[in-house]
Amino acid sequence: MATLRVVLQFPMAKKNKKNSKINQRIRKYFDDDPFDVGIERVPSETLSELFGALGLYDIEHNKKLMVKTLRMIWSEAESAMRQDILTFFENHGEIYQGEKKELPTFDRESKIEMLLHELDASNEEAVALYDAFATVRSKKITIEKMESKLAHIRYEKKREALEKELEGHFDIDDSFEFNASLKYEVYGQFFHKILTLNTKPYEYEFLSSASFDEIVAKIAEDKMKTVALKQEQIDKFIASLKSPHAYLTQEQIVTALRAAPPKSPLKYPLIGQKILKKIVAEKIAFKELELHAQEMLVKIEESVTLPFSEIELFYNLELHIDLDGLLEEIWHARRFDFDHLVKEAKKEHEEEFLKSLETLVEECARYATLLHLDEEQLHQKVYVFLQDLMPYSLNITPKISRKVIRRFIHSISEELIKKQRHELLARTIRDFKNLFPMAREMRRKLILHIGPTNSGKTYTAMQRLKNADTGYYLAPLRLLALEGYEGLREQGVDSSLITGEEQIIDEDATHISSTIEMMNYEVDVDVCVIDEVQMIDDRDRGWAWANAIIGAPAKEIIMTGSSNSKEAIIALAEYLGEELEIVEFERKNPLSLLEQPTDIADVEEGSAIIAFSRKDVLRLKQTFSKNFRVSVVYGNLSPEVRREEARRFREGETQILIATDAIAMGMNLPIKTILFSKAEKFDGITQRNLFPSEVHQIAGRAGRYGLSEEGYVGALNPQALKIVKKNFHKEAKTIGIPFKVMANLEHIQLVAKILEENSLEVVLSFFVKNMQFNGPFYAASLDDMLEASKIVDRYDLDIAMKYHLACAPLTLKSPYIIEAYESYIYALEQKQPVHYLPPTLLGDHATTSEELLRAEDMVKEISLYLWLSYRFSEYFVDEKKAREYRTVLNRYIEKTLHQTHLVQSCKLCGAPLPHNSKYAICQSCFKKNYTHQSRGRKRQR
Repeated sequence: MATLRVVLQFPMAKKNKKNSKINQRIRKYFDDDPFDVGIERVPSETLSELFGALGLYDIEHNKKLMVKTLRMIWSEAESAMRQDILTFFENHGEIYQGEKKELPTFDRESKIEMLLHELDASNEEAVALYDAFATVRSKKITIEKMESKLAHIRYEKKREALEKELEGHFDIDDSFEFNASLKYEVYGQFFHKILTLNTKPYEYEFLSSASFDEIVAKIAEDKMKTVALKQEQIDKFIASLKSPHAYLTQEQIVTALRAAPPKSPLKYPLIGQKILKKIVAEKIAFKELELHAQEMLVKIEESVTLPFSEIELFYNLELHIDLDGLLEEIWHARRFDFDHLVKEAKKEHEEEFLKSLETLVEECARYATLLHLDEEQLHQKVYVFLQDLMPYSLNITPKISRKVIRRFIHSISEELIKKQRHELLARTIRDFKNLFPMAREMRRKLILHIGPTNSGKTYTAMQRLKNADTGYYLAPLRLLALEGYEGLREQGVDSSLITGEEQIIDEDATHISSTIEMMNYEVDVDVCVIDEVQMIDDRDRGWAWANAIIGAPAKEIIMTGSSNSKEAIIALAEYLGEELEIVEFERKNPLSLLEQPTDIADVEEGSAIIAFSRKDVLRLKQTFSKNFRVSVVYGNLSPEVRREEARRFREGETQILIATDAIAMGMNLPIKTILFSKAEKFDGITQRNLFPSEVHQIAGRAGRYGLSEEGYVGALNPQALKIVKKNFHKEAKTIGIPFKVMANLEHIQLVAKILEENSLEVVLSFFVKNMQFNGPFYAASLDDMLEASKIVDRYDLDIAMKYHLACAPLTLKSPYIIEAYESYIYALEQKQPVHYLPPTLLGDHATTSEELLRAEDMVKEISLYLWLSYRFSEYFVDEKKAREYRTVLNRYIEKTLHQTHLVQSCKLCGAPLPHNSKYAICQSCFKKNYTHQSRGRKRQR
């Protein structure tokens, strides 16, 4: 919440938005070209007038120069200057179309070769230019850039020759670095030392334009002057040494001068560490002393008395002393002490500690509110844990803070239980909407966009979101959240993406695109779009839509969905006591039902074949791959692969699409005809015919507006067509109340403490059976969480960690995922880092359906790992590696899907099965199994 609010107050975001609008408006006068292109077509006389209007008179009225100057002004000026330029063209009202010359296109090598003919470059220089532009896009290569690069190449070559001639090299500041022999005469001893010296820096213009001999002569002269100056400094320094010296013996002085490195960032000669320690020890009692390149680190023991107590806490105070300054004091035999430095460092360090301590105590006080502890009691309880965790340190790190809070909470838990027993009665039956205080404090307006697919309801909502100063888009799927994020970014809206396993945070973001479960109820915005609101009736996820509608802290809540959600949203608005506006949309192009089944041989390009299982999708793919290029989409594929398969179909790389009802939610594809291969599905409980709402949602994907005038819906067989016909014109079942709501961590922790129970399964079961709400709500079915809780309860973890783990995205039917899940939980229990170990892939694509399924499970394992890494980042340490390997796996799956044939293998022995086999085992295994069973039956007789 704080981040978003800061962004809204930051003037740069508004400035960029204003400049963007000016950039768009000025295109009108340049035939929709950008300013840099269109300004070239403006006549010289008009450009002269423009400079006069801007108050710029001291410029040569040469068109090329004027255009160059205006481009620079446009790119660097504030929005006020851009506005003046726009106003000038608005007053003239003329559109400068001109002739747009079609430039010939060249590949990179041809263009470089063509431009080289215009340059006077040697063969060696030509090779260097080829290398320099080897990775530059052809249209970015210009004669100006090549001339500039050629000049740089010649300049570098000239520098190399100078360095060889003058026996040295140019430093980063363009001074000349060289070695010189300097004479030392000290205490009757004579010796020479090789020192590395630098002349003064040279201007680029001098090095690039002066002749080679001129530069050599100049630098040679400067080297002599530099050596003479350095010799003079050495002589002067030696002459200044007092005898006897206050800190150093003559032998130590000579040794220090002889041992000085040829090049040092220090102004004064370095003294040996043992001698330096001895000198410093006479001034201050230190525990440790370390020498670094330009500073000396001294650690001394200090103490501070803790507030509200007589406890004295000892700690190490670190002093960072400028080494050059200290050496100056020593060499010039001056008196020095560290008292002032220690006093200032101690004050600063202890003030920072006391501030952090107060923050920690306030955090602990928040957990102990019900106990009404006074300041002294509160501080004493905190000190019990703090002293053990901070030996000789005043640095309260986030980790220490968490540990203290955790131990503090544990220490007061028994006292709190007594208080909370009374709280439970007040909280068990409560008005659910009041759990979202920020939303209740706002004057919200609810808007419901309802209508069939392809009616523009979501598009209209997203346009309103785009134009809002701040906004939130809540999507049912990670794929749709990503599309929403990219759509906002493409329209110039600074946005962040937040999903369970991926977060792309833009610190300047004014908008957030998120999966609905990741909604942040502490971020207030102007507009919040909640997509696919009919999902409020979903058995497993409906709670997320109910929670979002009730709790989203936005001035305007725009919900989009099918018409059967209307009555439910009206009831919810009445409960909330908030204004509701309903906007009904009509489909933009007609959708026709085919009266006869479509034979496989008659399927046309642009069709989508719908199946309701992964196995059926892959089987149909093999059938249709004989005559078509095929894309496939089903729920077990990762969002990245689904998106790539959709792109291939959208861009015409494939001719037909074979998909499950995964395409029914938000995937905008150029489908002309939807053909059902079946009209029944397994919904997790039973095999049943499709509901009218499901037929409408899937069929509505045919005939996308702007791509085809009409959409068609049919089936591949009479049985499926009969069910589709029956439901096509039937109204979808109206969604009713009550709504499901979800147990959050606060509920779980409360019930766990009241029950004195650390089993998540017991707590969840209690919540489902006993929690009651005022209003049209009941506790959501938590079947999957209950299954996950049985796993996490086997481990010694706190209830909060168990809750987070049980919320993780699991495929409970996959042994591969469950095995990985349990290994992660075990590592958390042991407080060990959780590494991602990539599995081995054989080949670059799968050859069997089982291998493909395993690769799909591997991607799901990565999704699980990434989801957990955002909640337990200190343990899940290979987030980057997991993302990299997800790309590898997605590529592996994509290559597999491009194959026309996947071999089925026997589930028992792994032997290949005949094409389109109806059975999951081979004939040999069937015979063995049948024979074994037959013998068993005979023995029973």
